[in-house]
Amino acid sequence: MDARFEDHGSFQRAAAAFAIGGAALGAAGSLQLAAAGSALALLVAGGNAGLRRRAVAACCCATIAVAWILVPVVWAGAACGAMLGLLLAVVRRDAAAGVGATPPSPAAVALCAALSASAQAAAAVTLPHLSAALATVAPPWIAAGLSGGAMGLWTALAAAPLHVRLGGDALERRFAALRTFLDPELGALAERAMAARRGAAIALAAVGGVELGVLLDSLTAAALDLAARAAELSRAAAPALEDDLQRRSAQLARTAGSAEDPSARQSYLRAADALSSQLEHFRRVRRARERVLASLHEDVANLERARFSLTLLDGAGGAVELQLLHERLRQGVTVFEETAEVAAPSRARA
Repeated sequence: MDARFEDHGSFQRAAAAFAIGGAALGAAGSLQLAAAGSALALLVAGGNAGLRRRAVAACCCATIAVAWILVPVVWAGAACGAMLGLLLAVVRRDAAAGVGATPPSPAAVALCAALSASAQAAAAVTLPHLSAALATVAPPWIAAGLSGGAMGLWTALAAAPLHVRLGGDALERRFAALRTFLDPELGALAERAMAARRGAAIALAAVGGVELGVLLDSLTAAALDLAARAAELSRAAAPALEDDLQRRSAQLARTAGSAEDPSARQSYLRAADALSSQLEHFRRVRRARERVLASLHEDVANLERARFSLTLLDGAGGAVELQLLHERLRQGVTVFEETAEVAAPSRARA
């Protein structure tokens, strides 16, 4: 089974917040305070999205950490770790909801809580010995801070199940199923769209642009929709069919001209008129294919432009360039959705 790790940036920020917060309060010489520091650091570093839920979860973590001080046993540390795991799940859920991505499953949340509890329990047993060893070569507060940071990092690693998506990539599966039905021209365009998405995904993993990734997926899905629609129209507007309709219509017109019986002549003419109507419908289908093909070219060009824009990001103006790219992609998705809504009635009439 295929698996993908999503939203590297959010995972790295949570790990950094846990490590820094744990080190800051852990310097006081208490692993319990280090756990509370990790929760408070993630509360501060998480931004405004889902702040209330994050605050409730962080306060619960701090409360359990205080209880751990009063009852210094391993199971209290495990309970604190489980609450930290739930805090990580809240952060991941809010981040996914903010960009329209799929939130972590209940199984992933439960696994994260279990791993976090195990990490805290292991830290409660092993890190006091590490702190004592470090205190022989460094000031005690530095040794305690390093131990607190290590505990925060261990706990943050438990968030990995929240970022793993099983079952492979839906767009890749769709492309694999679609490509066998595409002609060489449409297949090449669909392949370019997927290649641009793959290249952009590699660049986005370095900058943490989750929302950009969702927009890129929307444009790629739009490109595959256009390719499938163009293939359908291509089959309905085959050149051989046009030639056959023209030949049959001309033949019926000639036969009507040579017919001696007026009733037979009228029947021939009505048959020729019906074929002419079919021919006009065929030409409308061909024009619709041209419009769809032009939209597909535009969509693929936007995806390739996005990929090159991401590869050319620099450190100084990266944030500004990302924002501009985000606006362009969002406009592209909006234009496609509006075009699809306008085209839907035409397709129904056809």
